[in-house]
Amino acid sequence: MAKQRVMSTGTFSYILVWMSFPVFNLAINALLFRDDPALRDYAIVGGAMMSFLFSTIFNAGQILDQERYRGTLGNLFLAPCPRYAWLGGMQLVALVEAIVTGLLTLLAGKLLFGITFAVNVPALCLALALFLPCLWAFSMIHGALGVAIRGANDLSNLLFPLIVLLGGVLYPVALLPYWLRIPARLLPFGYGIEAIHAALVRDADITELWRSLLPLAGFALVLPLLGIAAFTWLERLARRRGILELAG
Repeated sequence: MAKQRVMSTGTFSYILVWMSFPVFNLAINALLFRDDPALRDYAIVGGAMMSFLFSTIFNAGQILDQERYRGTLGNLFLAPCPRYAWLGGMQLVALVEAIVTGLLTLLAGKLLFGITFAVNVPALCLALALFLPCLWAFSMIHGALGVAIRGANDLSNLLFPLIVLLGGVLYPVALLPYWLRIPARLLPFGYGIEAIHAALVRDADITELWRSLLPLAGFALVLPLLGIAAFTWLERLARRRGILELAG
């Protein structure tokens, strides 16, 4: 999958796409928050997390769409191995891309804007360990819906602006208008980014972050079960309707 993603666009274009993401994101941050260093630093960390959001949540749907266009999706579902094995292997490439892009964003934030990192390693590791299962669960739900409606990329384009707005990606959820905070707190993203930012920049320990980590832990336990259930149910629905392939 990694070779395919590079060769489909060319090495130079592939690198350019993934380098442009942190560069343009940091340029936007510099414009919006140039007079508020605290918000600027939050947005830099949030921008690094945005690469995780985009790559991990929407990659499953994109993978399934691509396999459908090639006419191989039905064969993959019929392969004598757990579907989460081949799908997880493909998603691993997206996770590596997200890690590299996130690190580039943080490095550029340090070099260009002088963001100061005060890392609490246990809190950061715990926050990431709880955040990633939530992203994987949303990836499975999104991928399942993509199988059912046969349009994962269209669904991605519809959902991503809402997730950026409500997920606390570039702006803390606590500072959103009250009517936006209510739906934002029904999603795990704001809790995760808050905890990761505090552990990465303010040396906040686990006891300080319990208000974010506790609900995030609840999401990390429940959402993967919902993601597996949704993917299984919608896969069966797609099989019954014969819509796994383009000709269905």
